[in-house]
Amino acid sequence: MYASGPESGHENSGVSRPLMVPMRFIWPYGGDRVFLTGSFTRWSDPIPMSPMEGCPTVFQVIWSLSPGYHQYKFFVDGEWRHDERQPFVNGNYGVVNTVYIARGLDAVSPSLSPEAPSRSNMDLDDVSIHSEPVPTISDADLEVSRHRIATFLSRHIAYELLPDSGKVIALDVNIAVKQAFHILHEQGIPVAPLWDSFKSQFVGVLSALDFILILRELGNHGSNLTEEELETHTISFWKEGKVHLSRQIDGNASSYPRRFVHVSASFPGLSTISK
Repeated sequence: MYASGPESGHENSGVSRPLMVPMRFIWPYGGDRVFLTGSFTRWSDPIPMSPMEGCPTVFQVIWSLSPGYHQYKFFVDGEWRHDERQPFVNGNYGVVNTVYIARGLDAVSPSLSPEAPSRSNMDLDDVSIHSEPVPTISDADLEVSRHRIATFLSRHIAYELLPDSGKVIALDVNIAVKQAFHILHEQGIPVAPLWDSFKSQFVGVLSALDFILILRELGNHGSNLTEEELETHTISFWKEGKVHLSRQIDGNASSYPRRFVHVSASFPGLSTISK
């Protein structure tokens, strides 16, 4: 793919092998599979790179180079790429990054992390390589974060974090009227849909209006409804009586009953309360 330099990589035809300098190559732009190749591999046998611990989007590999001028490039998810933040040249074979390894103790390596402002020295094989480390979090910062999280969790409960519930309360038409109103009071809801198990559908609602009508009916001396009967009469029985009562109030016994509110949609979070 590209021509090799005169003193490139591990392939050296000289009698004496030059001092090899370990170099760390970094690809900080993510990917699934990242490889490194260059003049030091004669642009063949791509070198696999591994994600850095704690930084899954940053890939690295350490490869020993001989002193001299080298070119390299990254193969990321099937596409040839170069790092624009590192030295690069545009030649007959495309854009490639470059690195120069000086003879002796001075060497220049690709940056570990382009974003890191600080620098550190790493001694490998008696050669000082200047590199920029990946930013780390101090123990003090970790302790502060842990303390804040623990304090927050100890001062709050799940109901405060999730105040809205997706639960829907439905009442079976065969439960007692008195029990139904107790359920509405305990659940803190003013209205609940009514479920008919025999028809397998919603047939209406029980609301505060029903409670008012029952109280008024109990206060009516001419009524046959007693408070004790509320413990045995079902919601279905009360609804039938309510239809009869509505016809009497309208003064027209042949008039059609008022339709209840029907619910046609299904509710995944529905809780049906029965006997």
